Amino acid sequence: MAICDLCGKEMEGASSCRKSIIRIDGIDYTPLPFGKEDTVFIRKQLAARCPECNVLKGGLHHIGCGLEICPKCGEKWLNCRCSGLKVVTLSDKEKKCKIIPFNKRR
Repeated sequence: MAICDLCGKEMEGASSCRKSIIRIDGIDYTPLPFGKEDTVFIRKQLAARCPECNVLKGGLHHIGCGLEICPKCGEKWLNCRCSGLKVVTLSDKEKKCKIIPFNKRR
């Protein structure tokens, strides 16, 4: 059982993560929903759920999903050099979860 740090939902059955923005180098980007990106899993037929974080087609990926596409450079987070924050505004406070690509090069 894995709980997403951003939305607090159990990832196995959640249809989507919480609506958020991705902040990279001080610029806010809109996350790409599952099914909008071109991955090896959807070239022939779109999977009903993300094979990595289990969100439904059109849902937002959970924190740490290796198939999420960086909205800045268009690469998968696994290969991307960008790092940023997923940010959710909760009334007058912000909840932030750090997103760091696995192969970050400095």
